[in-house]
Amino acid sequence: MEPVTDQTTLPLPGKQPVKSSVSAPPTRFGACLLFAANALARSVTAVGDGEFAKMGLSYSHAYLLSEIAMNPGTTPTYLSETLFLTPSTITRLIEKLESKGLARRETVGKYTMVFATEAGAQLAPAVTDAWQANWAKFTDVLGEEEAIALTKQIFAAAERFSDADTDE
Repeated sequence: MEPVTDQTTLPLPGKQPVKSSVSAPPTRFGACLLFAANALARSVTAVGDGEFAKMGLSYSHAYLLSEIAMNPGTTPTYLSETLFLTPSTITRLIEKLESKGLARRETVGKYTMVFATEAGAQLAPAVTDAWQANWAKFTDVLGEEEAIALTKQIFAAAERFSDADTDE
């Protein structure tokens, strides 16, 4: 589908409509960051879920397993910061990995430490393989240069939003 040049006015909440002559996608929501980010996330997640589902994991569980296998004894706080997830989400994900026999927690004093079990450590290389398979699919669609640039730009934006959240 060809992009449409939008010569219409774009009504924004609390703002006067503005004339736009930029090339816009064939939806009025194409200029909305929230809409565009979620549309991309759904597409990318659909690709990733296929690879990680082969191991019986969601992408969140797979990334968590990879992180605890590479960093035995890490804390949920570290995992929360590294994976850009809330502490309650990390707890829920760890509980799921524990129920699958892939992770375990140990309490040392006031700290909780998370470890991959033997089964989790053995599955970690398959997570890396799935990660690489996903990357190959992304680069097939976008091209390697664009995929790298987009990944860097999205991650930098995620970090800025994460930093803004902690500043409040």
